[in-house]
Amino acid sequence: MFSTLTIHQAAIVFGAVVSFTALVHGLPADASNGYISDRSAVVAESHSLNPRIDIPPALAGFPSGPLNEFLRLISTLPEGAAALDAVGLILTPLQQGLADAVGIDTTRDDLAQNAACADVTVVFARGTTEPGNVGLVTGPPFYDALKEQLGSKSLAFQGVEYPATFAGFNKNGTDGVPSMTGFINQALTDCPDTKLVMSGYSQGALVLRSTANSLPADTMAKVNSVVTFGDPGNPDAITGAEGKTLIICHENDAVCKGGFITVDHLTYADNATTAAQFVVQKAGA
Repeated sequence: MFSTLTIHQAAIVFGAVVSFTALVHGLPADASNGYISDRSAVVAESHSLNPRIDIPPALAGFPSGPLNEFLRLISTLPEGAAALDAVGLILTPLQQGLADAVGIDTTRDDLAQNAACADVTVVFARGTTEPGNVGLVTGPPFYDALKEQLGSKSLAFQGVEYPATFAGFNKNGTDGVPSMTGFINQALTDCPDTKLVMSGYSQGALVLRSTANSLPADTMAKVNSVVTFGDPGNPDAITGAEGKTLIICHENDAVCKGGFITVDHLTYADNATTAAQFVVQKAGA
């Protein structure tokens, strides 16, 4: 979900994730207190920050106590890769806790579990630090929208298995290429009549792009549609996906322009129906 960040920017990132999830999914304000990670697993010691008075409006709905606690933790982390790794250790369980609280499934394993062939099959790569294999802020809403738009048609949805670390973002998502490639080949071999969709959010879009670059042209020709959200590779074309690609990038999403995370990068649930309609139209379903 995130590109390389400074300590201060990382603080804003995790706060935005929590605030956005709480606001969109209706998590009670005091419920988030239960998701503060054990600090001893991240840093040996920390010190108090003065209460923040400059919380951006986008974070105003998040309880100030937990927000200050997380900011205090992040302020004590070392600079560089270790700091970003520690941010990930906080963000992933936090998001999974939020998902559990509101009944969001962050894992979809239809291909891994050899489910029956479906009319439409989606292989989806989540963003950096997101939990499960389809994440929290984009994958689940996209799944729900597809189920609604497909009506009586069947859907298989498979998340890409990869670490989704900050380091992986800087490698253009190549950590996810083996898994995405394997699931694509499985779907095309086991279910040749399915309409296959490649999709990814944030770093997951980089996974998709790197996979498309490595797949044979005849394999990409069998992919029915391609959808990316918050795509760091925007506006470059995706190899082998000409005429069947939808790249969704918000105007103020800096990640789509090679920059840092903004709140606009966390709101692609708003575009889930548009993406699902594109998939259904391409599939002729």
